[in-house]
Amino acid sequence: MAALEQAAHAHPWSRALLADVFGERYFTGALWHGQQLQGYFIADSVLDESTLMNICVSPAWQGRGLGRRLLEHYFTQCRARALGWLWLEVRASNLAAIHLYASSGYQESGRRRNYYPSDVGHEDAVIMQKRL
Repeated sequence: MAALEQAAHAHPWSRALLADVFGERYFTGALWHGQQLQGYFIADSVLDESTLMNICVSPAWQGRGLGRRLLEHYFTQCRARALGWLWLEVRASNLAAIHLYASSGYQESGRRRNYYPSDVGHEDAVIMQKRL
């Protein structure tokens, strides 16, 4: 996961942070091609809510629908856990991800100003929510 995270994100999660999400309140999903990890998601759950913490697709496989497949797998796991409200935060500049989430039923519910580090300072996080 760490190698894929480094390849796919300009500001990747650290190896230690990735290791921390294999705890009780977190759940994950992955897509493999043979023995090669092509994408994954990380989510948490608290009561009847879930936050999609990270979704990552190998740069070589982006644009082929893997992000949508991961998102659908996430929804399936949320339904199995009876999680009704889904949340996420996404970089305001990540228009492809915002489009994916909106086309999957998420709606913008707010913003966190200057939340994410960027190459030129910070950028806003768009907060999105979905009711399953």
